[in-house]
Amino acid sequence: MITRLKLSNFKSHSNTELNMGALTVLTGINSSGKSSVLQALLLLRQSYKKGRLNAGLDLNKPLCDIGKGYDALSRFAQNDIIAFALDADEKYEWNFDTKDKFEDTFIPFVEEKSFVPETCWKLPLFTNNFQYLSASRWANRSSYPIDTYAVETEKQLSHEYGQGELVAHFLFYYGNYKGFDIEPENIIHPDCPSRKFLDQTIAWESEISPRVTMTVEKKAENVTIEYGYEKTENKSLVKGLRAENVGFGLSYSLPVIVALLSSSPGSLVVIENPEAHLHPRGQSKLAELIALAANCGVQVIIETHSDHIFNGIRKSVAAKKIDKNNVKIHFFELNEDNISESTEIQLSENGRILNYKKGLFDQFDEDLDILLEL
Repeated sequence: MITRLKLSNFKSHSNTELNMGALTVLTGINSSGKSSVLQALLLLRQSYKKGRLNAGLDLNKPLCDIGKGYDALSRFAQNDIIAFALDADEKYEWNFDTKDKFEDTFIPFVEEKSFVPETCWKLPLFTNNFQYLSASRWANRSSYPIDTYAVETEKQLSHEYGQGELVAHFLFYYGNYKGFDIEPENIIHPDCPSRKFLDQTIAWESEISPRVTMTVEKKAENVTIEYGYEKTENKSLVKGLRAENVGFGLSYSLPVIVALLSSSPGSLVVIENPEAHLHPRGQSKLAELIALAANCGVQVIIETHSDHIFNGIRKSVAAKKIDKNNVKIHFFELNEDNISESTEIQLSENGRILNYKKGLFDQFDEDLDILLEL
């Protein structure tokens, strides 16, 4: 598990150091550096997967696009070196020299200033025990592509940019064809006796839309997903509903649920805006699933603007579904020089905020005060 991450001279980060936990939450003001934290990890992974990390940092494709050297280097950098460092089982550090590379999309690796032990490549960041889901996930589609190698060998939900476009193939292969049981007891949905992966996925999807069901079928060149709804009075079923006709929330949350349920202990899952298109109740239940997955040994890093996700995690701490010491919350804002600054938010045993920061999900209270003329 990554326990510390440091960014130097990268975009809005001059010298940012973050403690990481089983569950790490990045939140704060827009354009304050949250996404850049995730991009640092994605850049390392995409450069490694292209076989180039030992030579340098590839700034574009297939996980994220930064642009050129001048886009990556901080505007307030004191030198030309971008550095990423992390602690896990050992300490690791990568340095990349942007000098004379401002117009390039590849930044050379500076080996003599770096420290990358061979154990590095066993970290989930560089293995198949990794999932990334961006805020630009596929949604409201009935038909999804097939990618045999990415799904059946690398166990990935996405091929490019964390879109979750392989979720249907993943669900078919592991939920139907190569069905496996969900192992960690604590993550089992309480209302679903079956441990089958597809059944558990449907059970957690029903927290987004009550009584929903789902059918996954493989066609000649794609995999389709159809939804349905049970009628409680006679247990009959309305089925055959296209994804385009059931709202964005179900299909937008689907890859998030699949990633959390399918990841084994020791995996790393990175999710941007898990709350997108969800009703507040659905957001709160999704936060519970995120906490349960982290408590089962999956390291989860999320970026969120949702007070319902935030409060759902606090509720999970209060309910002892995850220990407060395993949750690291970082609030980001820009200082007067437009450099990213972060504050680590502390929680009590009952989920209360111990060091409140103005701007930390307080807009509801401020608006209510105005409405009540307080």
